[in-house]
Amino acid sequence: MNEERRTQNSELRKRWFALLFFILNSAFCVLNSYANELTVDRTTLNPDDTLTITLSLDNAFTSLDSVSIPVQNLRILGAPSVSSQITWVNGTLTQRKSFQYQARPIAAGGALVGPVVLETRDGQRETLSPVAVQVLPDLAAGSNDPQTVLRELIATHRDPIFLVAEVDRTTAYVGEEVVVTWSLYNGASVEQWEIANVPDREDFWSEQLEIGSEHPEMVMFGQTQMQKLVIMRLALFPLHAGALTIGPLEVRAEIMRRDDAGSPFGIFEGNVIDITRHNAPVTINVLPVPAGPPVDVVGEVAMNCGKARQANGGPVVVDVGLSGRANLRTAAPPHWLGKLDGSTQIEEGKLNVMRGAGVATMTRQWRLLVFPAHAGLFTLPPLVTHAFSPAAGRQDLQCNAATLHVTAAAAPLDQPPQPRQQRPPRSFRPSASTLIGVAIVIIGAIGIRLIAPRIRRASALRRRAREIATPHEEVRAKLAALLAANRLDEASLMREQSDRGDAYRSLQSRLEFEPPDKEVEFRLRDFLQFLK
Repeated sequence: MNEERRTQNSELRKRWFALLFFILNSAFCVLNSYANELTVDRTTLNPDDTLTITLSLDNAFTSLDSVSIPVQNLRILGAPSVSSQITWVNGTLTQRKSFQYQARPIAAGGALVGPVVLETRDGQRETLSPVAVQVLPDLAAGSNDPQTVLRELIATHRDPIFLVAEVDRTTAYVGEEVVVTWSLYNGASVEQWEIANVPDREDFWSEQLEIGSEHPEMVMFGQTQMQKLVIMRLALFPLHAGALTIGPLEVRAEIMRRDDAGSPFGIFEGNVIDITRHNAPVTINVLPVPAGPPVDVVGEVAMNCGKARQANGGPVVVDVGLSGRANLRTAAPPHWLGKLDGSTQIEEGKLNVMRGAGVATMTRQWRLLVFPAHAGLFTLPPLVTHAFSPAAGRQDLQCNAATLHVTAAAAPLDQPPQPRQQRPPRSFRPSASTLIGVAIVIIGAIGIRLIAPRIRRASALRRRAREIATPHEEVRAKLAALLAANRLDEASLMREQSDRGDAYRSLQSRLEFEPPDKEVEFRLRDFLQFLK
């Protein structure tokens, strides 16, 4: 009986050893049967989800240092992460390399990853089949109503964090100020967030408003409590009539998704997920200024008039300014309403922009130098600015006429250079060494004359750029004064298709959404080379 049991146990052990050998052999075969593979972590995703693309390479193909993944309706984010694996089993070496890419959808609809063509240096070639992905329509991104957006996110089981844009008016006149406010609503566990892309506003002149005093507030949507935070506010001035669109602002955020299932400590654990959110575009119906005489400025503007004065027989000085809620950067200076018995020169003054929490107001100054044609009693006609107020219509802002006793003053003229008196030539016969020395001096002088202006101009450009960029908080005002002194229209520069326009737009892009730094000085230098 015991002998029979021992025999049965021996047979059972043999069968177990055979099964173990089969399992190990199968595993070894699987390890050695790896193939090149292209996979994605999901085939259906929302527009703000991130798609993980994994390319796995085997043996000889691991020699590839980089592989380009062709995609359709997707955009690859940055460079891939790379990992390598080497195994040594029963004297056989197996190598694996993986490239992992992150991609974001571009629009709703079908998307495609691949096909990927692999080719090694020794001529081995393989083509991996493409992988189809479906991007779901994003109904939440089509509205700027917070309740509508939240309902759509909850219905599609997405994290309750979103972005909306609010405008103080949807109909405006050309040049009228429109204030747009972007607010981030958050009901998720956000680790950190940042502005990824600023809105497109090619049809507007823009001024960024202060939001430093804004504090988060708690709002309720039904039973859902969310935090509302203003993250950007712009004052926009339309440059032309029509249905003008303000593009979306995009925010990138890292949120913690808690795992509270199956573990009493799950509420303290989770994964950090990278997501993006953007608001729906906003369209402004921009109307042309009503037909009639041309206007100098659009908005709610007041005119400030100084007292005319003359000192020491010089020109009569008149200080005048405009202030209010309008884009005074493009405003024309006030002009005389009537005939002036003399000549006038206009000096640009300061332009200040007050960027408050809700609106942008500007103040711009001019100084008029009047050179009377005769002495005695002299009359200055009224000064006028033709303004259009969306609330009150056309308005003529005036400084009253003024009469004062003056001394005739002539406008300064550029004096032509006086010719130098030439000395009678002296007759002499130079030696060969003298001629060679003179030739060397002449060649050196010509070289210096050709190079020196460039050196002086480059040095002057660096000095001017440094003066404008320092201190940083005054760079905008100094730039506005520079443009005014060169009689340049900022709105025209933003649309100008030239190297000068490109340099100015590059400078403005650095000033608007980043603290001014050393790069501002470099871009100022590029722009200054196009000025006189």
